[in-house]
Amino acid sequence: MNKYICPRCGTYLRERDWEMVHEMSDGGIKLDVHPIYECQDVNCGYMKRLEPIPEIIAQQGDDRLLLLYPNDRGRIFDIGENLIWPETHYQSILARGYWDDYKGNHDVEMLLKNVRYSEAAHMETPNLFDFATSELSQDAFLCWLMSWSKETHRSLDRPLHEAAVDFVSMLFNVHGYPVPTIERIEIIRQFQSLDILAIVNGNYAILIEDKTYTKNHSDQLCRYRKVVAKDYPDKVQLPIYYKIADQSNYRSVKEAGYFPFTRDRMLKVLQRGRKNGVSHPIFLDYLKHLERLESNIHAYKSKPVMDWDGFTWQGFYIELQKHFNGNWGYVSNPRGGFWGFWWKPRSDKNYYLQLEQRLLCVKIEADKTQDLREFRTTEMDNVLIESEERGLLLQKPTKLATGKTMTIAQRPEYIQTKENGLLDLDKTIAELKKWEVVPSNQDN
Repeated sequence: MNKYICPRCGTYLRERDWEMVHEMSDGGIKLDVHPIYECQDVNCGYMKRLEPIPEIIAQQGDDRLLLLYPNDRGRIFDIGENLIWPETHYQSILARGYWDDYKGNHDVEMLLKNVRYSEAAHMETPNLFDFATSELSQDAFLCWLMSWSKETHRSLDRPLHEAAVDFVSMLFNVHGYPVPTIERIEIIRQFQSLDILAIVNGNYAILIEDKTYTKNHSDQLCRYRKVVAKDYPDKVQLPIYYKIADQSNYRSVKEAGYFPFTRDRMLKVLQRGRKNGVSHPIFLDYLKHLERLESNIHAYKSKPVMDWDGFTWQGFYIELQKHFNGNWGYVSNPRGGFWGFWWKPRSDKNYYLQLEQRLLCVKIEADKTQDLREFRTTEMDNVLIESEERGLLLQKPTKLATGKTMTIAQRPEYIQTKENGLLDLDKTIAELKKWEVVPSNQDN
């Protein structure tokens, strides 16, 4: 009778050899054989591979052991810290010296039962919102959080209740309303396609349109307000445009009467909650998810330019908007698309500039009355002459296309970097600002 107990049903486990035949692509067969633990209750079905127990082959004093695993893998086990280090070839470990032959009689299974792995110190814990990435998953979190704002829930989890009230109070305050004590809150998901509708105390209607990584389109925001007004005509509307990612501007959102509730605001709510003692794992997982996104957006300050991803480019473009009157967004094309930033540096020129990540493009737009080839050639010649005179380092495009929008010149690697490959923001901005300078001979 085996000493181990089935974790599923509590019956004793027994040892046996497990076999499985696999048919190979070349017509041959492969036989897998492993020793296993198997539950004696045939209705349970629990099976677990019986992994080989490592052998202790050397020691450093009484606190460090060298464990030998199959395939010559070795790991150092620190008894005092109950810590095991990453594996490497055991001879590499022995070659470092100071190892003696093992003379103890430790029970290896017991030693490893509750061991801690050194790699775990540098790992991020699994996060629910790494997998629940859709807007519906985020909607569920917002609904869950708001439901905790009800006054009676204070006795169930006071810190979480207060964090929920903090969130709801922000939704009121950004519209200029003081938050009442929340005695009743009715939360409706997907009300006439609106992501979330929350009726507070029978008097207020909080409309939340959640745009995680997308943007509003057509007149959907105005339409949501109309359908809510039709079904709840006497409610004070508090429209919220909830956005954890970023977008170039929120003009249409504000015109529709919605307040852009962005990631930085939500981070402040969640971080206050953590500081005030919220310990619920769902709350903390969502906070970590937003903090990681925030870190990715600002990575343009600390990551080499050659390693930038989509989030990094967004952060860089958001920074550029502080210095240039431009917009940014994702531009799709048959080659896969890119994150772009575009602006018109001078009103007296026909061209505008578009940053296609590491490539600067000079572009023009033609109308139907113009000869496209002639217009393109004239503007290209003009801008290349201007580049030569002003040191803008432009070159002719590798491929010339004819259409409504055309690239007439380009500059690869316009971004200025430091010796370590990091962005030199000041120099990059200064380089781009050259385009806004009016030559002295054109002042008049």
